[in-house]
Amino acid sequence: MQQDIAALRKQRHRSFMMKGVAFAVASGICYGLYTAFLTLGETQGVWGAWFAGEAWNGNAPLSAFAITFTLAALAAGLNDLFSGLWSLVMCAKNGQLGDLRKTIATKPGRVMMLCAAIGGPFATIAYVVALNSATAAGNPGVIVPIAALNCAIGAVLGRILFKQSLGAHKIAGVLVCLAAAAAIGGTSFANMGPEALFGCLFAFLAAFGWGFEGCVAGFGTVLIDYRIGIAIRQLTAGLLELVIAFPVLAAIGGDIASVPTILAGAITDPAIVIFAISGLFAMPAFSFWYKGNSMCGTALGMACNGMYAFWGPFFIWIVLGVLNIGGMSANYPPLSIMQWVGALIMVAGIFLIAVNPADHLAKRKEQNNEE
Repeated sequence: MQQDIAALRKQRHRSFMMKGVAFAVASGICYGLYTAFLTLGETQGVWGAWFAGEAWNGNAPLSAFAITFTLAALAAGLNDLFSGLWSLVMCAKNGQLGDLRKTIATKPGRVMMLCAAIGGPFATIAYVVALNSATAAGNPGVIVPIAALNCAIGAVLGRILFKQSLGAHKIAGVLVCLAAAAAIGGTSFANMGPEALFGCLFAFLAAFGWGFEGCVAGFGTVLIDYRIGIAIRQLTAGLLELVIAFPVLAAIGGDIASVPTILAGAITDPAIVIFAISGLFAMPAFSFWYKGNSMCGTALGMACNGMYAFWGPFFIWIVLGVLNIGGMSANYPPLSIMQWVGALIMVAGIFLIAVNPADHLAKRKEQNNEE
């Protein structure tokens, strides 16, 4: 009888873990879709004129600084704000608006806001700058695996900041990820030129920001329902990006007077629908990550989510190339063979950070002995 109960418990635990893995894998897929539609939105309507350096709606062309940084803050803010609004809809559907209001005043709620400040105005804007630079060079997908270094960077930061263990398998995984990133970046620079190097640099900054966010988020995400957590995170990030980062960057670039006109142009352009779609996918990209981490463990959850190193370039290729929605040619290049190999090696390195092969083999041996 006791053996039957123990076997049933193991079966339920395994089933619970597998559901968590499924959530984490789905988060990586949604991350790839959100990246693809965000990139697509910035090729359409008034955005196409902005990035082409053309006059728009009777206004003068934007400066190079505004095209590189100010528009990145605007795009990131629109995406994250839409993601937050979709999250509010989900909270309302599940009767959690009251819990959301109460959670904001708690310490875990404030931790989530801190995560948003790190992952939004810093990491997400850096990510969009990287995407735009790589798009200008001809291949936005190439920077996504570099941004996926956040798992490796998070492991190193966890050791430095919080004295977390960094075993041999994690060190090996970090080295594998760095080697893959170097291969992708080197190939990109050889094929695409300086724009690719600029994009890879900002992708690395995004990875650093998300890696730091992952370290800080551990406390808040354990104590907050994942739907409430993502609503707080995305609404805070979207508002910080639109209300603070966007006008501040415009002021630095000397375009502060154009902020209302640029914002109005973005909101009234039909491309706003595409940003709503990218925000729709950004919501599960983060919320499923939180949910998966709580079910299968942060390490394995981050590894499964880190598969966006593959899904990002894949969906950019499908949406902008194969479907030819974004005005790219039908044979729009995804990644070169070397870059695809690098992306897959990156995924392997992320799994090596998350899962100790020795522990896995020991568990398998134990299970075989029991059987």
